[in-house]
Amino acid sequence: MLLVAAFLIWSLAFIALYGVHGVACAAGWASVQNPWPLRLTLIGLWLVMTSAAAAFALWTWKRPIKDQAAQGFLRTATLAVAVIGAVSTAWLGAPLFLVRVCA
Repeated sequence: MLLVAAFLIWSLAFIALYGVHGVACAAGWASVQNPWPLRLTLIGLWLVMTSAAAAFALWTWKRPIKDQAAQGFLRTATLAVAVIGAVSTAWLGAPLFLVRVCA
């Protein structure tokens, strides 16, 4: 479960960001003159999800493992996947800063 948790966070972020974006644009919640309410909502949602992914990566770093046999592989693999998931979640928000909201 720990090996897929980081990408579960990433997929929740993906679904939440693009879901809110799609619904908001289709419903006309953001105008060309004032896109900031939607942009700030998406940035806030992205920050929450990126913080959750980073917190999970930090937790995997500090988590004690009781089973010595699993210490090496499980700790390394979980930490690697958690860091990759956190970076992927952070990268997911790059379009929020680079493109118009509802183009």
